[in-house]
Amino acid sequence: MWKKSKVTDQTASGQGVGGAEGGLTEEKGIKKRSKVPGVMITQFVEEIPEGKSHPDFTRKPIALTIQEGKLAIFKAIVIGDPQPEVTWSRANGEITDKEKFQNKYDDVSHEHTLEIPNVTSDEADTYKCFATNEYGKAVCTVVLNIIEVGFKKKKEMKKTEEGSAEPVEFRKILKKRDGTREEKPMESEEKVWEILLSADKKDYESICAEYGITDFRGMLKRLKQMKKEREEEIAQFVEKIGKLKPITVSAEDSASFEIDMDLKDPSSRIFLYKDGVMVPYTKELDLEQKHNLKQVGKKFIFTIKNLDPKDAGLYQVDVEGVPVFSTDFKIPPVEFAVKIQEVKAEERQDALFQCVLTVPLNEITWMGKNCPLQNDDKFEITVSEDKLIHKLLVKDCLPLDSGIYAAVAGIKSCNAWLIVEADKNPETKGKKKERKTTMAGASDLDLEKIAQEQQEKYKKDMEAAMLAAKKAQADREAAEAAADAEAEAARAAAKAAKDAARAGAGAGDASADAAPKKKKTTKKVVKKMVAPAADGSAGADGAAEGGAAGQAGADGMVEVEVEVEVEEDDEEEEVVVGKKKRVRDGPLIPDTVVGESNYDDDETSEDVNEKKGKSSRRKKEGPLLKEETVDPGVHFHSGLEDCSANVGEPAELVCKLSSEDCEGVWYKDGEEIKSSDGITISKDGTYHKLKIHNVTGEYAGTYRFEADGRKTESTIVVEDPPRFDSEGLKEFVVPITVKKGHKATFKMPFGGRDPVKIQWYLEGEELSDESNIRIEHTEGHSRLLLNKLQRKDSGEVKIKIKNEFGTTEAVTQLIVLDKPTPPMGPLEIIEASQNCIDIKWRGPKDSGGCKIDNYIMERQQVGRNTWKKLGLIGAEAHYKDSDVDHGRRYCYRIRVETEIGTSELMETEDVQAGTKAYPGAPSVPKVVSAFKDCINLAWSPPSNTGGTNILGYNMEKRKKGSNLWGPVNPPDEPIKGKTFGVKDVIEGMEYEFRVSAINNSGAGEFSTPSEFVFARDPKKPPGKVIDLKVTDSTYTTLCLSWTKPKDIEKVEDEAKGYFVEIRPAENPEWDRCNSNAITMTSFTVKGLKSMAMYWVRLIATNDGGEGQPQELDNYILAMPPPVRPRFTDAKIKSFMVVRAGNSARFNINFEASPWPEVTWLKDSGPVSKRVTISNAEGASQLLIPSAERCDTGIYTIMVKNIVGQETFSIEIRVTDEPKPPGPVEVEENVPGTVTVSWTPSPDEKRDDRLHYMVSKRDSNKRQWNTVADHIFNNKFTACNIMPGRDYQFRVYAKNDMGSSKPSESPKWSITGKKEKFLLNMPESKTCNLERPPKFLVPLKKHTAPEGYECYMSCAVRGDPTPHVTWYRNNISLNTNTNYYISNTCGVCSMLILRVGPKDTGEYKIIAENPLGRAECATKLTVRD
Repeated sequence: MWKKSKVTDQTASGQGVGGAEGGLTEEKGIKKRSKVPGVMITQFVEEIPEGKSHPDFTRKPIALTIQEGKLAIFKAIVIGDPQPEVTWSRANGEITDKEKFQNKYDDVSHEHTLEIPNVTSDEADTYKCFATNEYGKAVCTVVLNIIEVGFKKKKEMKKTEEGSAEPVEFRKILKKRDGTREEKPMESEEKVWEILLSADKKDYESICAEYGITDFRGMLKRLKQMKKEREEEIAQFVEKIGKLKPITVSAEDSASFEIDMDLKDPSSRIFLYKDGVMVPYTKELDLEQKHNLKQVGKKFIFTIKNLDPKDAGLYQVDVEGVPVFSTDFKIPPVEFAVKIQEVKAEERQDALFQCVLTVPLNEITWMGKNCPLQNDDKFEITVSEDKLIHKLLVKDCLPLDSGIYAAVAGIKSCNAWLIVEADKNPETKGKKKERKTTMAGASDLDLEKIAQEQQEKYKKDMEAAMLAAKKAQADREAAEAAADAEAEAARAAAKAAKDAARAGAGAGDASADAAPKKKKTTKKVVKKMVAPAADGSAGADGAAEGGAAGQAGADGMVEVEVEVEVEEDDEEEEVVVGKKKRVRDGPLIPDTVVGESNYDDDETSEDVNEKKGKSSRRKKEGPLLKEETVDPGVHFHSGLEDCSANVGEPAELVCKLSSEDCEGVWYKDGEEIKSSDGITISKDGTYHKLKIHNVTGEYAGTYRFEADGRKTESTIVVEDPPRFDSEGLKEFVVPITVKKGHKATFKMPFGGRDPVKIQWYLEGEELSDESNIRIEHTEGHSRLLLNKLQRKDSGEVKIKIKNEFGTTEAVTQLIVLDKPTPPMGPLEIIEASQNCIDIKWRGPKDSGGCKIDNYIMERQQVGRNTWKKLGLIGAEAHYKDSDVDHGRRYCYRIRVETEIGTSELMETEDVQAGTKAYPGAPSVPKVVSAFKDCINLAWSPPSNTGGTNILGYNMEKRKKGSNLWGPVNPPDEPIKGKTFGVKDVIEGMEYEFRVSAINNSGAGEFSTPSEFVFARDPKKPPGKVIDLKVTDSTYTTLCLSWTKPKDIEKVEDEAKGYFVEIRPAENPEWDRCNSNAITMTSFTVKGLKSMAMYWVRLIATNDGGEGQPQELDNYILAMPPPVRPRFTDAKIKSFMVVRAGNSARFNINFEASPWPEVTWLKDSGPVSKRVTISNAEGASQLLIPSAERCDTGIYTIMVKNIVGQETFSIEIRVTDEPKPPGPVEVEENVPGTVTVSWTPSPDEKRDDRLHYMVSKRDSNKRQWNTVADHIFNNKFTACNIMPGRDYQFRVYAKNDMGSSKPSESPKWSITGKKEKFLLNMPESKTCNLERPPKFLVPLKKHTAPEGYECYMSCAVRGDPTPHVTWYRNNISLNTNTNYYISNTCGVCSMLILRVGPKDTGEYKIIAENPLGRAECATKLTVRD
């Protein structure tokens, strides 16, 4: 439960901060806005002195929402000079309790914190943080919200009692002061009304049927009033609400519902209830909270994770205690007996998912790629008759349909993959594939059998549940019967006691009333409201007494009739029903009794009235009115239902009464109707029917049937969808044929209620009014006129008419006739001999819509200008011309003739009649075998035979190196076959051959020459290569070398080439790396997989064939030769200093083979998660994005492979400019010396390289001089302290990043004794002070660590003042800006800020004046 603080002082950005919060008095000043949003600054003075500033927040506190009992912490960082004072306050209450509200300050991080341990709902409030100094104040506001654990029942009851003193509305009493409402389980009646308030109208009927509401009209009336009240309440907090999406279950084991809500105040609190009890939720998606709220703009999405059957119930969303939406979450007890399985389908094939449930369900939710699926052209969802087998059919699968599909039933779900294998046939690439008729995913399981077993199990479970319910009902009836017996006995005892009392009271009247009064026991039936039992019965009372059960009311109570016994006497009567008793006095109005009665006119009866468990007692005196018996009459078993009917179709209304003897009357719109020509009223037993034979618009209205005072109503809605006139439709569907350039008209009469939308289409494209298209609409008719039609306008013409009731279409054909197109080539020559020319061609592409009557032929002899008409040759695209001259060439013109006209002509290529058509060239002759005295060749005949048969072949040969071809066979003896053995060869010579074909026309062209072949006996295959080895390798290549195999006469001949083959270790087949034999004895295999295992072999080959393969002894790994890891950088830093907050980056290069494992360690342990390690080929990088002091340490890189390992360490020191030391004190222990001591710097414990530097200033020189450096303790003794002078000392903290601000000591001095000063003036003498330069103090030898500063100094004397020049390695440094050189009163100094390796060397100083020259030298050594 949320406990949100009440923001009583909402100070926004830009508003002034007043009041006296935080113990501050109201001060007037200048209002300023801080750079930090939500912070307001008040400046007390107009101008702030230089170096001073008003307070401000660099980090303001953040609003908190935490659970009750946790620790709440607000943090803030403020700046200002002087240091601001920080205070806290709250809007409702004080924070004086220091144990509850702990105000703290951290000197290191400069954070001011307010800690509230073990928070409760009382601490939920608005808090303010004030920062104040003499120049101004800054203030910011923060809110603390508390989530209460459980419902504080006593507290809320107390609040309710306190608030009940004032008369307020009942609805307001139920609302709590903090915006929530009272938590209590919902009653059934309250639940159904909350569901109806948020339900769609179409769901009212099913909700009423589920909860037993029969008074539908009464429900609607009450619901309308409740909606009006609810809308008024919601309008206080919500501007607009809509798109209420009920709760749905997803495949991720979660359920969600959505609301589109525009809040008037975005800070309004939203609460979630389940069955009237508040449930906590979170707005963070990554938290493991069961209930979650996500807000996207104005959309609120509530999610329930990790669904469980206990999550079922009514969920409500409240805004500030007002319910705005309710949704009922029902979880059926269902499981998957058979889950959906993975389906692999081919492209254009259907895929089927199917599952079996344990409980029948009308439908389940199917999901595809996290989207719900519906029945459409793509998906077909079916359910078996027993509602246990559910199927999803994915039609015409495409690769895009691949993905995860899920079935969701209740809170259970199962999912599986659909894998669509694309068609890889290259012939169909880019073409539309044909739809396949097969189906993928049909399971081998017998789902029908499994479903039958589940259905039998379900029936058994239901029967067991019914038996248990009946047993519980019998137990209740027995208990109630025993209670009735006890009540009867108690009543008899009370009656006996009363009779005894009456007998004693009337002893004096014994003569008057000697005989006892007549008593009568009467059975009487009364009506009683009881709650229904669990199995739906009316309860034990109704079952025991045998009364007729009434209908269930809206409140869930059932009215039953109970028969009771009534004992009467003349004075008073008592009726006892169970434990309820009432005594009447005086006359009564007539009681309504159902059933028979045995009362006489002068007898009294007793009315039994039970109402909500309360009993009453009343005495009756005087005569009673006569009771009347009322017959309940007939009633409806089923009433009329609304129906819709199309014009021209029949309609029927039916109702059923409880009695066959009752007649009724029918009314339409309040007027009585009877059977007529169009209406038939009939009765069949208890059924009463009204049938309309041919519905028209006049039959629309409200119909009522009345019988015996009962009535039922329904409405007939007459729909008039568009329809076509049958005769007009017959005419329309007849195709229309017109000639080109003419017009075509289409007319269609139709009927239907206006307004209607009429659309015309031609070949699927909608038509509109244009220059050649005209569309006219009149009442009941539509006309389409197409002018100047072309052949391309032929096609399907469709009219589509639509109104609010439906759509209808009609289709016809338009055929536009035109002249045919020319015949199509190419010309096919069947025969072209000296006697005839027989040719064929293809018909026209478009015959113009008409049948081809004839082809018209013309012929021209090549070389002449005239064309000879051959006339009409018929409708067949074939012609045989016998009137030809041998050797002549002819050309033909062909036209197509139809009833519309003649096409353009097609002119053919030239055709020669019986000409000398030489054959083409045969294929290249192939050497079959070669010997020293014979070479056998073979070839294939030419594809172009020249129109006649091949008579034989001529063959020629040529020696290698010669240009002359010689015949092999005599010219008059052609070679008949397609093989030939050439015997006219010389042993050892190399030959090539060519062949030409011969037909009736003669010899054709020669073929391409064959390859050269030696006239010698066949060679033997070569042997195995020698010394096959690997010379080099990488991750993708392998270099081989070998020696030629030996040449053994008549056993192994010389190798002409080599083939390299490889085989992966997991593959038994060898792959050849080179398609053509190589002649070199080395080869590089490329395209290997890194670190893969391969077998390699080499095969030598020659004209005799391939020899035996030679394999390597062992497999080869695709990797470079093994190399021990080694770092390749020439110089690597082993120490690095990084300022805190900056990034630290260290790169290192290495080489190793095979690929090594790179590991980084910090202080021999793993590096932290904030450190990023990037490894590449031959390099590694360590990156700390934002270094902190805790990152200081020794980082070690370990590079390791199968050959060995190598490590390297670097020390990374993360530091910052040190904080100044504490107060400095000066003390004199020894005369002439003082001891300077100071408080250590706060950074001393965190930085082991921190040291101190001391500077001194006296009252005479007024300059600060460094007197000591690299002090690692907190004391220093200064010497040569002169009496009578004021001394001050400054102490600096220094580390690798620099020095801190100084801490200064107070002035310190030694009072000197003043003696009388006597001055003796000597006689003045002329003195010559000129002298050459001379070094009084020489340079000292220096050794400095790398990165630190180095200070050199010496003293020189001379008059005139000598000119001083510094040298390093004999190079002048006076103009070098990297060295700070000074000369003060003869003290020459040089400062090097950061010493590096380049500064190593000999340093020399030369002093010169006109009288001479002096020099001094030293050496500087730089250590790592």
